[in-house]
Amino acid sequence: MESALLLHRRLLFLPLLLLCFTLLLRRTSAASSLHSNIHLESTGHENRIFLRRPKSKIFHPPTGLCVLRRPMSDSLKLGDCAISDSWQYTPQQFLMVKGTYMCLQAVEAGQPARLVIICESQWVFESGSEKTHLVTKLADGKEVCLDVDSDGVLVSNSCSGFHGEDGVDSQWFEMVTGYAS
Repeated sequence: MESALLLHRRLLFLPLLLLCFTLLLRRTSAASSLHSNIHLESTGHENRIFLRRPKSKIFHPPTGLCVLRRPMSDSLKLGDCAISDSWQYTPQQFLMVKGTYMCLQAVEAGQPARLVIICESQWVFESGSEKTHLVTKLADGKEVCLDVDSDGVLVSNSCSGFHGEDGVDSQWFEMVTGYAS
C-alpha cells in the first residue's frame, strides 16, 4: 500500500514539474527573468537546480575594477569584482552594501569616501558627456563626484566632464548587475 502511494505521488509530481519548466522556458517577461536565474548542475548521479540572485556592483570602467569594502577604519578601494560586495541603490538614493546597514558617505571634497551606518549622502547617477558619474551634495551644499585617487582609494572631488567638458575617467562609475558563479 505504501509503495503504491509513493508511486502515485511520483507520477503526479513529474507532470507538474514538466509543466512548471515549460512555463519557465517560455519567453514571457516574467518567465524570462526567472529563467535567467536558473542554474542546472549535474554531479553524475543527480541533477540540482539552483536559483541565483543578481548582484549589483559599483564598477569603474576605466580600470575594470569594482568597489571593495574594507573594515570601518580603512578606506574603500577598487579591487577585483569577484570579491566585491553586492550594493543596493535604494529609493532614497542611498548606496548601501547589500545585507548590511552601511552606506556610502562623502565627507568633504578631497577626502576619502567611507561607510557609515547613518545614511546622509544621496547619490545620483548623472551622465555628462558619455560617462556616468555618481554625484552627491555635501552638508555645505557643494556638489561632489565619487572619484578614485592614484592608489585606488575612493574619494569625493569636484565634478568634471559635464556639459561637454573633457571628462575625468577617474570619476566614471556604473552600477552593473550580474550573477555570481
